[in-house]
Amino acid sequence: MKIIARVHLIVGIITIAVFLFTGMYMRTHFPEIYQTNESIRYLYRANHIYLLFSGLLNVALGLYFALHQVGWRKRLQSIGSLLFLIAPVLLTWAFFTEPIQASPMRPLTALGVFASVIGILLHLIPHSVRQKL
Repeated sequence: MKIIARVHLIVGIITIAVFLFTGMYMRTHFPEIYQTNESIRYLYRANHIYLLFSGLLNVALGLYFALHQVGWRKRLQSIGSLLFLIAPVLLTWAFFTEPIQASPMRPLTALGVFASVIGILLHLIPHSVRQKL
């Protein structure tokens, strides 16, 4: 297995473990802290699911990663991989900081989700162009 694929797999597994930890955190800390504030509870749940989403994407990429050997395709994939690897960090940070404010403005969550979306596009474009040729 190539090193980039292995890194994605490891980051994905760690992120899924963080997802499990945040689930336990929500189970043990929510009743007393946010019992009367449903909006904060829902914001935590949303960020919790984003963590799972990010971990599963990294695991899938780690299992099926095939890097192009040269040129712009390789560069796009490398940037996409970097974005995939950054997304769980942003989403974990967002989980612990953004819901507390109970604001619809959640820049870290948005960055984490956009990093994943752009990452997948940067992996899709080189593959799609290659298939048409």
